[in-house]
Amino acid sequence: MDNAVWVLAMFLILCVVIAVAVICVRRANRERDRAKQGLAETKTEFLAKVSYDIKTPMNVIVGATALGMEEVDDPEKMRECLGRIQNASNFLMELINDLLDMSKIETGRFHLHPRPYAFSDFVEGVRLLMEPACQKKNIRFEMTKDELNLNMMVDPMRFQQIFFNLLTNAVKFTPEGGKVTFRICNYATHNDVFSADYLVKDSGIGMSQEFQKILFQPFTQETGCMAEKYNGAGLGLAITRNIVDLMNGTIEVSSELGEGTEVKVHLDVEIAAIQPEQEKQQLGMQEIRRILRQKRVLLAEDQPMDVEITRRILENVNMDVVCVENGKEALERFNEEEEFFFDIILLDICMPEMDGLVAAHQMRQTKRTDAQVIPMIAMTANDSIEDIHVCKEAGMNDHVAKPVEPQKLYQVLCEYLHEIA
Repeated sequence: MDNAVWVLAMFLILCVVIAVAVICVRRANRERDRAKQGLAETKTEFLAKVSYDIKTPMNVIVGATALGMEEVDDPEKMRECLGRIQNASNFLMELINDLLDMSKIETGRFHLHPRPYAFSDFVEGVRLLMEPACQKKNIRFEMTKDELNLNMMVDPMRFQQIFFNLLTNAVKFTPEGGKVTFRICNYATHNDVFSADYLVKDSGIGMSQEFQKILFQPFTQETGCMAEKYNGAGLGLAITRNIVDLMNGTIEVSSELGEGTEVKVHLDVEIAAIQPEQEKQQLGMQEIRRILRQKRVLLAEDQPMDVEITRRILENVNMDVVCVENGKEALERFNEEEEFFFDIILLDICMPEMDGLVAAHQMRQTKRTDAQVIPMIAMTANDSIEDIHVCKEAGMNDHVAKPVEPQKLYQVLCEYLHEIA
């Protein structure tokens, strides 16, 4: 009898365990299905928002292009159309860069690369950016006049990005006749650390208390007739918050609808023990043409439209351009010509048959007198610090990010060719 009771008890326990297991499996399946549904809805919402933000400037580009084609005989109207296309293109580039930053943040690949940076250069950069933007909108701009003679150990691009994002938002959401203020206060140095509060204040439309709770989440935007007329993907503040967190700082927001907004960022940054590198002098077009005139460039690029655009950019300063479609052809053409025939080589990184990295490495290995000294410049959309390091390891001298900006390309070319001008 005892054995029968024991067996029955074990059977009941087994039934309970199985029942619990079944319930857990079903619950897990339901949660998985909900998670999948939530992920699908998140992706759909993400694509909808990104599509809207892309279509807005694309509408300008398509419309201005069509109008420009009808105004080919009117230079003034043509310039107006090109200006609109340029502004829309700049907006698209900002959106793409923000999307790439968010992707790096979500995958844990968003890193800072500190180097010495003069505080005076930072302050001057803010002034040069914001004064014209405020004047264009008839907004009064006031900023700190304190002159702090110190060098910070920060990632200059990301450090600037924090305040450029906050200040451009302040200008965007401040109506004509308003005021934007940027102040640096409560600063002190102790144990080679510079501690300060950075205040960005505006007299703009402000934010609701509900929106402030989700302010730093990606793709969030204030609703309402006043806020909805301002374009934006809602990524800038999420990226700003992430940079501040990586720098072990804090960011606080105080705002009321119709009363404006104040953002306070507190950062403790290391004081650099060495001087920053001097900024390279920007050359004028006359000097650029003098240096680059009749220089021979080998251009390796597989995309026909990129080839055409880059070739015309180079020929605009009277360079002689030889185009090939991949790294294999670039290597062959380099070896076919006599030594020092080419003055410089431009290599796209992603190409069929042989990419730019392999081509550069193999060119450096050839037994030619010019193989070790000819400048090689990478051209690629991959422009992170890590990508640039990979290019340098392959034997390239420098890196130009796509989409190629003519002036930046000219400056890089002149840097390597000025000695043989």
